Amino acid sequence: MSGRGRSQKSIDLVAAAITILEEIQPCSVRAVCYKLFALGLIPSMAKNETNRVGALLTRAREEGAIPWAWITDETREPTRVSAWEDPAAYVEAVKRSYRRDRWIDQSAWLEVWSEKATIAGTIAPVLRDYGVTLRVFHGYGSSTAVHQVADETAGAGRVLTAFYVGDWDPSGLHMSEVDLPDRLAEYGGRVDLQRLALVEDDTRGDLPCFSADSKTLDPRHSWFVKHFGAQCWELDALSPVVLRDRVEHAIVSCLDMAAWQRAEAAELAERESLATILNAWPGISRQASKYTDGVTS
Repeated sequence: MSGRGRSQKSIDLVAAAITILEEIQPCSVRAVCYKLFALGLIPSMAKNETNRVGALLTRAREEGAIPWAWITDETREPTRVSAWEDPAAYVEAVKRSYRRDRWIDQSAWLEVWSEKATIAGTIAPVLRDYGVTLRVFHGYGSSTAVHQVADETAGAGRVLTAFYVGDWDPSGLHMSEVDLPDRLAEYGGRVDLQRLALVEDDTRGDLPCFSADSKTLDPRHSWFVKHFGAQCWELDALSPVVLRDRVEHAIVSCLDMAAWQRAEAAELAERESLATILNAWPGISRQASKYTDGVTS
């Protein structure tokens, strides 16, 4: 990365960020900032400091010093409609994307829930590997979202285990300990909600914390201080590597591995069979081209 037009301090900060990202990517800018803060390389997690780091990381990516994929921002992902150039392109997409639902033969039914979308990209590799749904509530879940979960689980033959990840602060704790359990029960949902992060053990380590007094405007402030003390921690402060490992361990601990391996073998055979069938289909593309040529001529 060129140092042209920037201070040595900024150059050193980006170099440190690259070292951090090599270890913990993919992750959010905020996760990088927490690491820099813990190392004493930025004075605080104030917005002006995190914005400065974000700007430096953007420039580093634009200059090719950091791969774009290392930093995630799921809050700004576009919603696209699937479309293909022709049937042949669709065939290739189907061959690449087919995946058997390996959870059909599992007694467990799992999801990961979060109050914030910022960690979606961080844990995406694990969720993708195991085919686990992530449900983001964007703060307090709307009545519609919670009622939808209740509807999906009320008549199911098994209980949904939801691994919850969120901040250790008035709203984050109240969501997992009071709000969601109470509303799911009211709507008749069948959910075993298990808090996966942050948990009490995380608050006993060296994660950066902040005073609960900064949350005095939160209606849950007094409840939090009474039950959990005067310090708060953000989920983003937890190492993305630790979070991914924790999520994966929780998922694997629920698996019937013999059934999972049988499903993997079945998927491989189905992929081969599907490829054989679909490889004969691109001829349709030629027929479709003749049709469209006739229409447009």
